[in-house]
Amino acid sequence: MKRRIFLAVLLVFAALLSLGASKQSGELKRMSIFVSNFTEQNMYNFDMDEDGDSELMHLGDPEYADILLHFGIIHNIINNPKSTVKTCPNKKCPYGKNIMSGQAVTASIRKYFGVSVKNQELPESNDDDSVHYDGKNYHFDAAALRRNFDEVYYADVQKTHPEGNTIVMTGELYNTKNKKDRPATFIALAKPHVWDGKDTWAISTLRVEWR
Repeated sequence: MKRRIFLAVLLVFAALLSLGASKQSGELKRMSIFVSNFTEQNMYNFDMDEDGDSELMHLGDPEYADILLHFGIIHNIINNPKSTVKTCPNKKCPYGKNIMSGQAVTASIRKYFGVSVKNQELPESNDDDSVHYDGKNYHFDAAALRRNFDEVYYADVQKTHPEGNTIVMTGELYNTKNKKDRPATFIALAKPHVWDGKDTWAISTLRVEWR
């Protein structure tokens, strides 16, 4: 009888450990997807400050608002094309065959960076990957913007721990075409953030070190 009770206790303990490991694994996967939203656009070594460490790009500086707006556009092209990328109603549109609402762009910025950015005209480009803002929508060629990313790296978050009101995520970057190709490590700092009623994170800092 005692043996049966002992075995039952062991089974319960093993089940609890398995549940805990599964929950942790699921959280690390969610964090990996979160960080990958930046690395898939080749966004490395930045923070949300206005100044500071010269090795980082300070995306909190209004001077870099265009980079955040580009993020919002390309993020939606990659991840939400059916709901956000539309065909320009003007068949002879001089700015590209696709449009995206400014609202969709700034919503993605608030979701991932936790800041509000005003829609605006972006710096001109002589290439076919230029973007034009008409006061309501962004005009572009979605295929041309996607071609800018020949090599895409995703994040594999392997460890995490809290540090004050910040979550520290560490791991490796891997080539989406070859998961064994892991040329860099990273440290991401993010703050807990609620978006659309769900718990997520807003990035604070991302540092990448290439091997």
